[in-house]
Amino acid sequence: MIRMKYRLFAGAVLLGLAGLSSCRQEEPLGPSGKTDNQMTTLTFVSDPMSFHRVTTRASDIKEEDEKRINSLHIFFFDAEGNYLEGGYLTGYHDAAQRGGYYAPGEGVTLLKIDRELFDNPDLAKSATVYAVANVEAGVFGRDDDGDGRPDGIRNRSDLENFSYMPDEGEVALGLPKEGMPMVGFKTIDLTGETTPEGERYVELTALMARIDVSLQIDSEVQDENLPAFYLMDWTAKNLPTRVPFTAPAEGSQTGWGDSWTKEAGASLQRTIYNRNGQITFTFYMYENIQQPEWKIDPGEKWANPDADPGSLTDAEREKALYPEGITDAQKQRYKPYLANADATAIVLHGFYATYNNAIYEVHYTLYLGANHTDNFSVKRNHQYKNDITIKGLTAQNSDTGEYTLDARVNVEEEDNEYYIAMLRERNHDAHFCITPMDVYLFAPEAVNPTMEVILGEVPEGSETPDPATVPDWVRMERIAAADMAAGTVSESGFTAYAQGGTHLAVGTSWTAGNGKRAFFTKGLLKAGGALYNNTRTTIRNSRDRVYFYIDENLVLQDRSATVTLIYKENGVEKKRRTLLLGQAHLLPVAMRDGGTLYMEQYEEYLDHYDPLDEYATEQIYKGLPWAELNSGLEDFEVEQLYKTWVLTPITSTPYDPPGQVFNDGHPYTSFVIYRANQGVMTLNSRPRSAFEYCFNRNKRNMDGTIDMQYDYKSWYDSYLEVTNESKWFLPGIRQMEDALTQYYTTFGEFQTEYYWSSSAGEEENETSGQSTTRARATKVNPDGSYVESGGGGRDGWQKYAYEYDRGGYALRTEVLRIRAFRVDLNSVD
Repeated sequence: MIRMKYRLFAGAVLLGLAGLSSCRQEEPLGPSGKTDNQMTTLTFVSDPMSFHRVTTRASDIKEEDEKRINSLHIFFFDAEGNYLEGGYLTGYHDAAQRGGYYAPGEGVTLLKIDRELFDNPDLAKSATVYAVANVEAGVFGRDDDGDGRPDGIRNRSDLENFSYMPDEGEVALGLPKEGMPMVGFKTIDLTGETTPEGERYVELTALMARIDVSLQIDSEVQDENLPAFYLMDWTAKNLPTRVPFTAPAEGSQTGWGDSWTKEAGASLQRTIYNRNGQITFTFYMYENIQQPEWKIDPGEKWANPDADPGSLTDAEREKALYPEGITDAQKQRYKPYLANADATAIVLHGFYATYNNAIYEVHYTLYLGANHTDNFSVKRNHQYKNDITIKGLTAQNSDTGEYTLDARVNVEEEDNEYYIAMLRERNHDAHFCITPMDVYLFAPEAVNPTMEVILGEVPEGSETPDPATVPDWVRMERIAAADMAAGTVSESGFTAYAQGGTHLAVGTSWTAGNGKRAFFTKGLLKAGGALYNNTRTTIRNSRDRVYFYIDENLVLQDRSATVTLIYKENGVEKKRRTLLLGQAHLLPVAMRDGGTLYMEQYEEYLDHYDPLDEYATEQIYKGLPWAELNSGLEDFEVEQLYKTWVLTPITSTPYDPPGQVFNDGHPYTSFVIYRANQGVMTLNSRPRSAFEYCFNRNKRNMDGTIDMQYDYKSWYDSYLEVTNESKWFLPGIRQMEDALTQYYTTFGEFQTEYYWSSSAGEEENETSGQSTTRARATKVNPDGSYVESGGGGRDGWQKYAYEYDRGGYALRTEVLRIRAFRVDLNSVD
């Protein structure tokens, strides 16, 4: 998805004179015959813009132009707000003879006034010096009365209430030809009696805001340089045509009636490719401060259709607008629903090409403001940097007829016959996977739009795939749009798992995981299995869903399969395209004691793989505990398996004796699952432990179980493993250490994150025994060595305690990262 990260920098920085010397002409001499002891020197400096920024690599290419003072209009007002009278400016050409106003020559930023020539020195002790930079000559009106002051400004109030509107209300995207318009004022004792030299600076702040936009693509799915984005043009909407000299009060809103805003566009034909290139552009605008409007659309599935927006508190409105549990960073997706009609936005227009060169015409609307959620204020003297990262294709708010790329970019319905929403095509791991694909059909029902989904490569003019290209490791199953809307599976001809069937029905509309099988069962894709013949299906309704069931990859090389999509209207083919499903292979891990185990490549719990995922989903988490709090396992001593029973050649000795850590995670994962009663977990459920996460990679019997049996022997021999048909497991500490050290250069997270093992901790003293509250975790040091997770000794507790970051003995309830292992390459089918 397009992600926007705002960092706010408050405050301003005062530029010294040295910073302006390159853009200042020779200063005027001031009244003749006077010494510096009789003069008060005023310096006018520009204040760099404050930042409301998104991280970007765009350079500040116009910074010098933004702060350069090309021209000045200087006003002097007394404490009562009237022009300050006196001959203190008579030494300057064209200055008002009675004081109060002066427009010095181009580039002048320093002024000397005669502090002995005020008509009333007491009024000069609290004078206000007001400066306006880089506006057109005559903007304040003519001097018809000949007093040297502009007729349009009679006093300080007139100036403070003045609204600057250049070029008769036209708007441009660059800086005005006069330069950045700026305004500043300061109350100063012009007599010099109490004001130090350092306080005779008048700081000018910009009346415009600078907007920087940066776009790049960072997609996990790539074929050569694709995906790509072709930007054709962009348009800025609701640009104010004028700006008041006085900043609006807190909580107020910009607006002067009809035609106070306009739009301006620019052609900018640029192309970027995946992780290659960046599009950047900059423009300037006068401030536009708008308040959000809480709008609750009854068509949105998270809204309360009976709610009256006017009767809700802000907290109630927010709950109605956002999905439950959404983070602040994810709320940007919903910002358009809070924008009022006058909020400033940028509309990007271009074409997005997927990795297989399917092209969509898109418009993306970016609402400006100081945050990514509910701020629509573009303030003067601020710089707003927006870094847009396009992650891929997905859908947003299809209930209201809006379709998007990356959940932010609008796809125009009349320009695309169909839209495919799929978050995972290539990066399937070697364990079994179930990947959803939603198909949106935009054409009217009168033309009967349909989509054929066929496994394999289909020659042009045919609908029969080349048999050699039909994989035996992928099958599919369609869930009707009516079922997706109702959260059921009945219309698909299935029975819900809760009623003794095979499929999961979530009970709510358009929810991730609806219609998925409860378990990936043994033989599911094989001859005689439920999905063996499911190599094609027909999409007849917009938002029908297809689940691709992908088998384990037990060959140590990546593989891919082609899916052909044929779009038809009234039974006649209109266009076709293909998808490429890719699956990674297992990573072999050589064990120090001999033998080889195999590790998965992706930690899938960290990311979304269903286009309908809300942000608060149990499928996404940062890690899992070794044992959940109140599960019974967090303070449970794991018994020894029968010490002469050895299943694998990984260790040359039997399982660890009582009180020692467990080196072989394969038998102990199944045993802990058995003892913790965590054996049956559906594919929509959240794992209850690191053990269950790994164990759920195993294919199941029809009832969700895995064949395994244990006999209790005695207090000495403990349990005997009779049967264990599982293949996936949580590795023991030595197995995890071997994997981390062999692949630490491949996976950077191995050097930054602790990973759970199945091994329990040792007792915290010299006695032989097992810690009932801790388990062993480790990570890799930069030199490739693993972090020692052992200690021992009566003083070893502090030595290896996880929370001291000195080792890998973590509390079992800590949330850490996980990698699942497979014991061999033998199929369970």
